[in-house]
Amino acid sequence: MLVPFVVYLVIVLMVVVPIGWFASEFQERRWLRLALGTFAILLSFGVALLIGATFERLNSNAWFGEATGNLLQATVVELEAGRPENALRSLKQLQQEYRPTYENRARYDVLVEEAVARMRTAP
Repeated sequence: MLVPFVVYLVIVLMVVVPIGWFASEFQERRWLRLALGTFAILLSFGVALLIGATFERLNSNAWFGEATGNLLQATVVELEAGRPENALRSLKQLQQEYRPTYENRARYDVLVEEAVARMRTAP
């Protein structure tokens, strides 16, 4: 499996490169100090970026998951109560209002809350 190998490689590099950079400070080769120092700094920025992106993805998954869970629960309650027209009307309106985008979360939680409220208050 490639992913664990890459993770282990990055962890090893995060340990070895700064140690190599420190050790190169006591040598005459300036180019080695500069190369290892630059690589260590860029590696730390890269790892920070990857960790931040991973946590953002996990946060988004939890965020969308909670809103979708609320929507599913309200839909099931309406269907079990014998009011499929309320659920269908609210879901169609949600479908019209929802505009997915890569830039932000498209107010998904707000739209779902409104749809759930419409389901519960519809006659």
